Amino acid sequence: MFYAHTNGEDISHWQPLKNHLENVASIAGDLGEKIGLADHARLIALLHDIGKYSLAFQKRLLGSIRRVDHSTAGAFEIKTHVKPPLLSTLLAFCVLGHHGGLPNYGSPIDDSSDSSLCARLKRKLEDFSSYKHDFEFIDMRLPKMNIQPITKSGGFSTSLIVRMLYSILVDADFLDTETFMNQGKKPRGEYESINALTLRFNDFLKRFYQPQTKIHAYRTEILHQCLNKSKQKPSLFNLTVPTGGGKTYSSMAFALNHAISNHLDRIIYVIPFTSIIEQNAALFKDALGKQNVLEHHSNFDWNPEHKQSQLVGYEDGDENIIQKLKLASENYDIPVVVTTNVQFFESLFSNLPSRARKIHNMARSVIIFDEAQMIPRDFIKPCLYAVIELVTNYECSAVLCTATQPVIDILLPNRSTQPEEIVKNPKELYERFQRVKIESLNTITDNQLINTLNGHDQVICIVNTRRHAREIFSGIQPNNSFHLSTLMCAAHRSVTLLKIRNHLDKGEPCRLVSTQLVEAGVDIDFPIGYRALAGLDSIIQAAGRVNRNMKSEKGTLFVFEPQSPAIRRIPAFIQQGADVARQILREFEKDPISSEAIKEYYRRMYQFQDEQSFDRQDILGCFEKMGIRDADFDFKTAAEKFRLIADPTVSIVIKFDDQAERLLKEVIQTTNPGMFIRQLQPYTVNIYEKEFNSLLNLGKIDIYHDTFSVLNDMQDYNDETGLRIPEEDTVKGEAVFF
Repeated sequence: MFYAHTNGEDISHWQPLKNHLENVASIAGDLGEKIGLADHARLIALLHDIGKYSLAFQKRLLGSIRRVDHSTAGAFEIKTHVKPPLLSTLLAFCVLGHHGGLPNYGSPIDDSSDSSLCARLKRKLEDFSSYKHDFEFIDMRLPKMNIQPITKSGGFSTSLIVRMLYSILVDADFLDTETFMNQGKKPRGEYESINALTLRFNDFLKRFYQPQTKIHAYRTEILHQCLNKSKQKPSLFNLTVPTGGGKTYSSMAFALNHAISNHLDRIIYVIPFTSIIEQNAALFKDALGKQNVLEHHSNFDWNPEHKQSQLVGYEDGDENIIQKLKLASENYDIPVVVTTNVQFFESLFSNLPSRARKIHNMARSVIIFDEAQMIPRDFIKPCLYAVIELVTNYECSAVLCTATQPVIDILLPNRSTQPEEIVKNPKELYERFQRVKIESLNTITDNQLINTLNGHDQVICIVNTRRHAREIFSGIQPNNSFHLSTLMCAAHRSVTLLKIRNHLDKGEPCRLVSTQLVEAGVDIDFPIGYRALAGLDSIIQAAGRVNRNMKSEKGTLFVFEPQSPAIRRIPAFIQQGADVARQILREFEKDPISSEAIKEYYRRMYQFQDEQSFDRQDILGCFEKMGIRDADFDFKTAAEKFRLIADPTVSIVIKFDDQAERLLKEVIQTTNPGMFIRQLQPYTVNIYEKEFNSLLNLGKIDIYHDTFSVLNDMQDYNDETGLRIPEEDTVKGEAVFF
């Protein structure tokens, strides 16, 4: 008898290897059915662990410390018996990487000690031939894979087949091992159906069907257009909705009803910022039930060891819900997922089993990309290629949702694949929502700006750097004046926003100086705004904080060019956008935020870029090689290079209030500090490593359990502007945190 796994009990309770392989093959076949790769998935699953038929591996189960390569055997058999050679290589990738990750192809001259596919297939393996006693005949004849290549070479499309099959294999392997180790299945699945959730959501939306104001009537019209368009076949869509147009609910309404019309499996809602993902996830949980919505990002800790009391929004009695959501975070086996650009795209390009495990459940999904213009320019081509691939070959619909729709036709792999607009005549819709006029100012000094802001009772001013925001804030009148930046922890920003909304609702004086973080999904409404020159997309987002609810006929956003000693360096991406926006503001003076102006802005932005700037790390080059031989793919290299956040950040915990103090006291006493990650998240500030090291070297940081970095003196945290950082000239602008 050969065994796959032990469970700490005597050998009579170990899992027979034959059972494991058959179980995994059965699960993989079922998972592969939905993407037309059932036979391929079943074969790699049946062969993935045949290396465990060696005596050396069985001795390891009995306690031997000698390491045994059990993954190469299945790949060797596939390369030997599966035809044609290209297909055998694709399948071999999956088997080789099912534990350590998808490797690079390498070169036929690689040494057997290397980690590439070519190298590993040269290794001398332990005798695994006993697998033939359990499996006398395995049919290795496979049907042709039917895909439509999105590029001339077909390399990128072929590489995604490998990722899909790899995802299926590792998920099936995890699921069967999990079942054995737990002596039965964990509480996965059994969520409400997409049909039931859609009925629930449509019923929830009825509260908006009797609008009381003009802007609410416009939002309701957008909602109905989304519902009507949901009957379309799966495709690539644009949802171009002006700021304040209610796109959060309308996009989800389209997604759910579209999924029903096309028998799709799930909704994946992808958001660029963690600063808005929690509020959107909360909206969807309220409408659909918290048990049916997975919130998945780095700030939401689903560690299985943590208790429900550490998860905000969940209560005693929610243990079963929480356990299911923790499991769903592993493979997205749930009707609605709310996640970030980083989690979504880095999973798609990851070579590691734990992250790639969810990829197959991205197939047959409706994927909403909120604020689509925020996909980082340095990675926009591989991101768009992946989206087009999912739409073309895996029955997905993708929706690019934004008020400032980027012109992506020149970036797409196939010019015939063009987005279809969901709302009728976005230009006319823009004109209806036109509630802000843009006026360009000349260069102004900080003193001039401060005097101007002090002359308004209610005004918002948005600038490009934290240092500049703090400088301007220091000069405005102190009564009912506020500051917002990422140097304030989320709990601090929430308290500040509550005060701001309260003053605005009461018609009381209120002045706000902020960095660009306020432009993304923050529902505030000022009559007058000032915006430091930046990209046109940022200017339009800033305009969305002015006269948002049409309280007056038209508000005004003044765009100015700052002249300030507080600005030592503007990040290159902001400066480049500002240079193009300056041209647009001049040439489209009457209406610089019209749909025509936006198109011209993006056309010029892309025109200024060389081809490499849209794929700065040459991710596509790992799969689209000139003169490609066999399946010469560099999965490992691509995964290492694909990092949407280039500059690493460090979290610092702030003792902002009594709750934070209490939690930190519990952290000191616990043996499991990780269980407090979620609860302390609202009290953290993310800063760059250089900034962190400055604070650490000055003795201003205490380390708790090698887990939390804690600011030890609140004298270094201002109750209006947040964390004080030495050498502020190191600031690179607002960081986008994942």
